[in-house]
Amino acid sequence: MTLHNHLRRASIGAIGLAGVLALAACSSPAEPAATETAAMVEGTAYPVTIENCGEDLVIGAEPASVLTIGTSAVALLDAAGASDRIIARAGEFGAELPAGLDNPPTDAEIVDPSDPAIEAIVGTEADVIVGYGLFNASDDDLAAVGITNIVIDGECSHDAALTDKTDFDAIFADVERLGTVFGTSEAAAARVAELQAEVDELSAVEPAQTDGEAAAVVYYFFDGATMSARGGQGIADDVLSRAGFSNVYGDEPSVYLEANIETLLDADPHTIVLAYGLYGESFDDALALFMAEPGAENLTAVQEDRVIGVLASDLAPDPGAVRGLRQVLEGTGALAG
Repeated sequence: MTLHNHLRRASIGAIGLAGVLALAACSSPAEPAATETAAMVEGTAYPVTIENCGEDLVIGAEPASVLTIGTSAVALLDAAGASDRIIARAGEFGAELPAGLDNPPTDAEIVDPSDPAIEAIVGTEADVIVGYGLFNASDDDLAAVGITNIVIDGECSHDAALTDKTDFDAIFADVERLGTVFGTSEAAAARVAELQAEVDELSAVEPAQTDGEAAAVVYYFFDGATMSARGGQGIADDVLSRAGFSNVYGDEPSVYLEANIETLLDADPHTIVLAYGLYGESFDDALALFMAEPGAENLTAVQEDRVIGVLASDLAPDPGAVRGLRQVLEGTGALAG
């Protein structure tokens, strides 16, 4: 089960699609005339075809307005130079916007803190959706009202394992893909070059611990939830690897997984990275949940003060993961804070 399935707070109700169709009937977009991809040095020639979770997706014209689902969509669009197109947001579950955005969409209305239904989506009048996928609206619903859904590369798994692991290269490719979609390829390429240089610099830092020591990334998706962890398919695994760790849950072919204190006690990792802020909670809040786990006080990482707090948004499949890598290195003492 993925993080975003965990975060679903409401069941899918009956959707009045007929009414939604009436709202959208006056602005049905024309089908694109061709499917050739033609990215240019400056801007994009449309129609353009991108890969979207393993399938070709045709973008007929440059999108002027976007509904984002989740904070990673905001961070990726900002890096691609297209965050000025964001007119509405959803699926952030009370989390703060990522730090360091060049153009944060603070004026964009939050139409639903969780997963929006089709009525809310249509009400935004957005040309496209960019996000982690949808649960309260189907592909058929979106097709009926002519809205394109672009899914973040690192969130294509949902309940299944990703075909390819999400690492920093995949994040950079996603920024460039969005640059192609929004005609901002030049800005996207420049930002990727900056991010790549920072990752290269951080990856060259000597680990403070013995290379290959075990570590785990754990988190709670709401107050009172059971412990969850990050597996081998997500960006957190790449972060741990570049910081000189092996991931306790790295053999799990998933991004997010349900875990328990027993497996953590058995592994007794050198370091624990506690991701927090998923629903607006502080590190202290998350740490209290963790320390309430039976036997948590017996973990070597706890006894030797090696529990590192990192914002969950900095361990997501977007440019914020560069900041997450820096925080892990600082938390271990390999890099001065």
